[in-house]
Amino acid sequence: MNIWVAFGVLSIGVIVWFLLIRKLNTRSWERHGSSVHVRSARGDVGEVEVPPARIALWVFLAVITSLFGLFISAYFIRMGHGHGAAHAISDWRSVSKPSILWVNTAMLILSSVTMQAARHAVKLNNRARVLGFLSAGGVFAVLFLGGQLIAWYQLRGAGYGLTSGPAGAFFYVLTGVHGLHLLGGLTVWLKTMIRMRRRAAELIDVRLSIELCTVYWHYLLLVWLVMFALLLST
Repeated sequence: MNIWVAFGVLSIGVIVWFLLIRKLNTRSWERHGSSVHVRSARGDVGEVEVPPARIALWVFLAVITSLFGLFISAYFIRMGHGHGAAHAISDWRSVSKPSILWVNTAMLILSSVTMQAARHAVKLNNRARVLGFLSAGGVFAVLFLGGQLIAWYQLRGAGYGLTSGPAGAFFYVLTGVHGLHLLGGLTVWLKTMIRMRRRAAELIDVRLSIELCTVYWHYLLLVWLVMFALLLST
């Protein structure tokens, strides 16, 4: 897979990410929902309020699942598996994995756990705990991103630059795309934190934001664990 093709796909992903993040940033969905008609076992028809932002998030997750799926498929093909084996691709050289990736993984796990704790605290109507866990979730995510930059620096110091070979290029692209999506989630998290700091803001006003952020964090953790296992095994 040509590196410029990879960057082209990355650019498309960033554009889609930007458009959907703008949708998630709008506040109208916290007051108005979309009605979905459902039919009960008795034949009665009712309406269930489904916030557009929740629908937008699931659509977005489907898009980025396809994006990461394409990258992972290209990764295996470029290694020489599948169709790549027929072309006798032999220039693949595995890169040494920086040990800080283990620390980064722990940071992302803690970030996901604390975001879930914040979501649970909302149900208990405990504003102090919500603010504390939500803050911790963001801090752990920032530490993860900082650790990824350190991993890039260590990898480059070991002689594996972006143009040093396909394995190194894929490492930068995969971790970079994942980091961009987490950075996008942090923008929504930051806006939620700012609103939480306002005395007039009620938990009901930010409940959906916290729920969607938590789902997004869990998803990115799952994606990272798959990618990390892939990088370690190859």
